[in-house]
Amino acid sequence: MKKILLAAMMFCFVLTTKAQWLAQNAGFQEAFLGFYDISIPNTNTAWAICYDGRFGLNNGPIIIDFTRTVNSGNTWIPGKIGNDQTLQPANISAISEDEAWVAMNKRFVTGGGLYHTTNGGITWEGSGIGEIFDENAFPNFVYFKDRNHGIAMGDPNNGYFEVYTTNNKGKKWKRVPEANLPPSLPNEYGWLAGYAAVGNTIWFGTLSGRMYKSENFGKDWTVSTIDPQGKGVYEIAFNDDGLRGVTHVRDNVGNVFLYNTADGGITWTLLGQPANWKRSRITAVPGTNALVSTSVIVGAGQGSAISYDNGVTWTEIEHANRKAAVKFLNATTGWAGGYHLSVTAALPQSNGGLYKSQIVFEQIDRQHGHENKRNRQPTTQVEERINNNEVLVYPAPARDVVNILLPDAFAKTTCVITLLTADGKTVEIK
Repeated sequence: MKKILLAAMMFCFVLTTKAQWLAQNAGFQEAFLGFYDISIPNTNTAWAICYDGRFGLNNGPIIIDFTRTVNSGNTWIPGKIGNDQTLQPANISAISEDEAWVAMNKRFVTGGGLYHTTNGGITWEGSGIGEIFDENAFPNFVYFKDRNHGIAMGDPNNGYFEVYTTNNKGKKWKRVPEANLPPSLPNEYGWLAGYAAVGNTIWFGTLSGRMYKSENFGKDWTVSTIDPQGKGVYEIAFNDDGLRGVTHVRDNVGNVFLYNTADGGITWTLLGQPANWKRSRITAVPGTNALVSTSVIVGAGQGSAISYDNGVTWTEIEHANRKAAVKFLNATTGWAGGYHLSVTAALPQSNGGLYKSQIVFEQIDRQHGHENKRNRQPTTQVEERINNNEVLVYPAPARDVVNILLPDAFAKTTCVITLLTADGKTVEIK
């Protein structure tokens, strides 16, 4: 195969912007559910937790529904996290197709804890009941980097943030001593699923504009200030190097702004509201330099976008569907969640609510630690056929360079390739 920008003696129509997300049905019977968090332990398995899609995360009834797939999303199996309707899931951390952890809280009042399943969510059992997260606690997240080692975080309790670690599968949890955590500010709190982790490094944000960081999986912590005016830190994402990362901050009237860092979160730079950036959720894509942002905002702001320069510039992937929760295991395995709408008289067509990524990402030049535009290769293949010959087009979506990989038999031919872009524009290459 040769990489050339020539093909057969004809007009060749190549659509490089195929659907970047494959819609999948979450399997629920409820009429309107949104998806708040997704966890992907392996290439075949994903778990997702829900909230009430009609009234939002902090309004309406508490939702304890979840769904999971064990066959790459071909089918999704719904279930419920116990039967206590006073407990709301804050996040989910899955270990396998059968095992997962959730942090639960009581939304506007204190109380909650950690819950664990080993049978695919059929039953859930509390962890550390009576020892961790008492009636004055407010858990924000739990995260397991493997089956043995986990960390959980909650709002300040007895004067400092509640952080626990385990190294024995959650059988025993140990609270991080107050001396190992920078003091919390008056009325400083965390946020549901407001964390990021790369290896042994973990970050969590606060609603006072600060970011806590541990480089030894929770034993010791430092803190930095992102916004001196105290805007709340909600979304956090870091690339594989643990240095380049971004965060969403929100002011008290709902305006959202993007910040980035190149030193692991020691210092932060305000990027504002870049064009095409989606401001609901954000995640890094392991194995790439990519960040993917999503939005449930109705209209032109909805959909998804991608950045390869640490959030400075963004390319819209699509704005066809509203999306919130988004996670990637690697460049070829990722999901986003929107809204599940079941079939009713008023809604005769079901909207499955989950979307599996079909995005073709630019790979990292491993030797030099950056994108290699000259020698990009597709991590997955977007295939077309011309005269019964396979043609590969990547990356998709593209920022500035589109690669078209044709068979060697086309090397001595000439033609015009017509590219149809996502917004309907036509570009000809002679």
